[in-house]
Amino acid sequence: MPRDYYEVLGVSHEASDEELKKSYRKLARQCHPDANPDDPEAEAKFKELGEAYAVLSDPGRRSTYDRFGSASSVGGGFDPFDIFASFFGGDPFGFNRRTGPQRGRDLVAALEITLEEVVTGVTKSFPVRSLRNCSRCDGSGAEPGTSSSTCDRCNGSGTVRVMQRGFFGNVVTASTCPQCGGVGQKILSPCIECRGEGRVEREEEVKVEVPAGVEDGMQLRVTGRGEAGPRGGVSGDLYVQLRVKRMRGFEREGDDVVVSVEVPFTQATLGTTLKIDSFDGKVEVEVPPGTQPGETLIVKGAGVTHLGRGGRGELLVKIDVRIPTGLSNEEDELIRKVAALRGEDVAEQQGFMDKIRNAFRG
Repeated sequence: MPRDYYEVLGVSHEASDEELKKSYRKLARQCHPDANPDDPEAEAKFKELGEAYAVLSDPGRRSTYDRFGSASSVGGGFDPFDIFASFFGGDPFGFNRRTGPQRGRDLVAALEITLEEVVTGVTKSFPVRSLRNCSRCDGSGAEPGTSSSTCDRCNGSGTVRVMQRGFFGNVVTASTCPQCGGVGQKILSPCIECRGEGRVEREEEVKVEVPAGVEDGMQLRVTGRGEAGPRGGVSGDLYVQLRVKRMRGFEREGDDVVVSVEVPFTQATLGTTLKIDSFDGKVEVEVPPGTQPGETLIVKGAGVTHLGRGGRGELLVKIDVRIPTGLSNEEDELIRKVAALRGEDVAEQQGFMDKIRNAFRG
């Protein structure tokens, strides 16, 4: 499970932007893979550090992370070496970008789920069309039975350096080798399937675990299911944007679910027991005598699961009192008796002829 981003950067949850920058600047130099050639875990630590800073330095991502406490809830790709370069301007300390096959691009896909699936959590499979490793050459780009050789343009380094004379003297710039694309190897016999690219476009099923309690618009990251890198490069990640489909009769408010129920005025007045639909089947709701229009009754633990914390919100039942129309003479008489007993003034009852006279009078 990923470590807490604040712990990775060694700062408190109240750290300012300046404190985040200062901590990242210090740790990035210490953890850079080129500064730790004998540490096989250095690159993973460096990537974790870059990921933590990429999230916490962005106000929107930081807010989402603070709320849900989950690395999978914050979307968007990043490159730890690009973040490092933005701080130090390339390699002023002698640190070079890693050579070799380049990482594949990250992809974004939309996934629609229902509110019911939000409550319980769900595993979804859906097709994604992208560049994947060529099965003929296993991603190498070379025709089976052949091999690649060291690039004669960059001598296998993956970068070329050019010296230019400037106003203040000679300036050396480094860039990705245009002949091998930074791989450091050239292919003598390209694969006939992928033409030396090492990848082909195809559609594959992707399975994603959607935890209970997610919200509309959140992103989940599926590691390694983005585009495959050229010539055996590692695959990018797939970011799944969630779209929660509205469910008729149910509205979500945070982790609570609101449902409106219409009851006759007699039941609201005298009380009753209702059986209403919920995500757990039918539940009984006690309507106490004297319930007022717009009053909310609560069914505890029948709402949406709290993301990452367990437990559930509430089911909020809003009462809409239905006032009858088209009363029969008997019903009209009974209600008038109740009004009289309570000392309440009501409009006088009109006979058939009274209604006709009033209609002609306008």
